[in-house]
Amino acid sequence: METTQVKGNELEQGKWAGDGYWVSNYNFDEDVISKLHFPKEVIFHDVTLRDGEQTPGVVLRKNEKIEIARKLDEVRIHRIEAGMPVVSQDDFDAVKEIAHLGLDAKVVAFSRLVKEDIETALRCDVEGIICEGPVGVPKLKQFNWSNEQVIDRAVDAIDFAKKHGLWTAFFGVDGSRSDFSFYKELLQEVSEKCHPDSFVVVDTFGCASPEGFGKLVSEVRASVKEPLEVHTHNDFGLGIATALAGIQNGASVVHTSVNGIGERSGNASFEEMAVSLRFLYGQPVRFDFSKFKELSNLVQRDSKVPLAPNKPVVGDRVFTREAGISIAGWMKYNLGSESYLPELVGNKHGVFVGKKSGTHSIEWKMKELGIHATDDQIIKILAEVKKRSEEKKSNIEDDEFRSIVKSVVSD
Repeated sequence: METTQVKGNELEQGKWAGDGYWVSNYNFDEDVISKLHFPKEVIFHDVTLRDGEQTPGVVLRKNEKIEIARKLDEVRIHRIEAGMPVVSQDDFDAVKEIAHLGLDAKVVAFSRLVKEDIETALRCDVEGIICEGPVGVPKLKQFNWSNEQVIDRAVDAIDFAKKHGLWTAFFGVDGSRSDFSFYKELLQEVSEKCHPDSFVVVDTFGCASPEGFGKLVSEVRASVKEPLEVHTHNDFGLGIATALAGIQNGASVVHTSVNGIGERSGNASFEEMAVSLRFLYGQPVRFDFSKFKELSNLVQRDSKVPLAPNKPVVGDRVFTREAGISIAGWMKYNLGSESYLPELVGNKHGVFVGKKSGTHSIEWKMKELGIHATDDQIIKILAEVKKRSEEKKSNIEDDEFRSIVKSVVSD
């Protein structure tokens, strides 16, 4: 399908319209833009193979993890968290093999503040490690660790990792429910004594509002000099918004997972974050968008986590219509009827025929199936489609549609 190239005043005035997309011009109003503070480039850290696998019931085998890692690299992800090597021998083998694939993406492992975890990661030959430690008040109560114990263990583990040549980030679990006086002390102690490569500000339970998380990230930004990363969850359906708030307030790296899979409601969705940055905010994003659907399908197949058909960007029906008036507008001026075309992300258009169909829906479906009818016959076909759809409380599948057309045309 040809895309609509928007030229003229729209492009001269802003970044809201281009080849295959047209979003709101208000996104690029001067007052709006003046309040945005993006880094030169947002780095994407993929957690599909670790946090994504923590989705209840998901088991990714070594060959599946390797296949997903290769596809992530094809899409041009910046960094892959290949797993937690101490979990099992299969995890260890997967992380090690991914580290030796020669990918362009940086390959890192995940660990606790335990030297054994770090030593195991070292044996996998990864480039770096994400070291997690509890910082939220509920987590500290769960672990029964004092503030001093957390600081001591974080300093020891990160110092050990750094001295063994690993790129190292400190991942503060449940940071959005921390006592900031303690959190700040921890960050500064680790910064001064260990010089980590990055700090990850974490909304482990998706319980921070975008505004609240943005405030937390800005406070962390004022406390340490190292680069900041954000890791958010989607418990209130705000994982993307919360991550964006973190980026707006000083972070330069965002943690995402393909299809948004992860514990409970999942992580911030990779594909949603990427298209939001590119089209809603006009930010440079280096990914091969045309492979997003392929990547999504691969992760869906291997994880066995089904997607809602209307999942943004990669859902099977997210570019599908049934309402006649919607299809009429789309057929006349397709880009004006959606914010971006499905081809940009490797998806495709679709039309359901049913109760809400109009004559344009019937015409589109007949053209798709390579069948023909007169204008009068199309009106009769539409009436029968509506009648049967109401009776069966569903749409009309292609075989049944062909049968309806045949019965009308042969009369």
